[in-house]
Amino acid sequence: MRALLLGLAFAALAVAPTASAQSANVAGEWNATMNTPGGPRAFKVVFVQQGDSLSGTVRRATGDVPLQGKVKGTDVTFQYTIDYGGNALTLVVSTTVTGDSMKGSIDLGGVTEAFSAERAAAAAKPPVR
Repeated sequence: MRALLLGLAFAALAVAPTASAQSANVAGEWNATMNTPGGPRAFKVVFVQQGDSLSGTVRRATGDVPLQGKVKGTDVTFQYTIDYGGNALTLVVSTTVTGDSMKGSIDLGGVTEAFSAERAAAAAKPPVR
């Protein structure tokens, strides 16, 4: 009997989903801020999430640019490319999601600065596709 109960317990653990197996839902609009050598910059990020893959748009005062990235658990990484003085500059964001907040860093072509974002107020979070 004890062996049967032990076997059932192990079977239940093997098929039970774990919290770490599910990725955070970051779909929707976020109000972001990054530090730059020229001072803090505010902008918006709109994520479209399909499973662990991210696409979307970074909305900047100088124009919108597409983004691509990944979500793994609460870790989010994404990148986008801007025109900086006539040259393409790819920015890479690495952040951790806690509820409706993100905190992490942004690589500005070899210079790492702070990045943070808060989910924009909305009626409901968009679903993950």
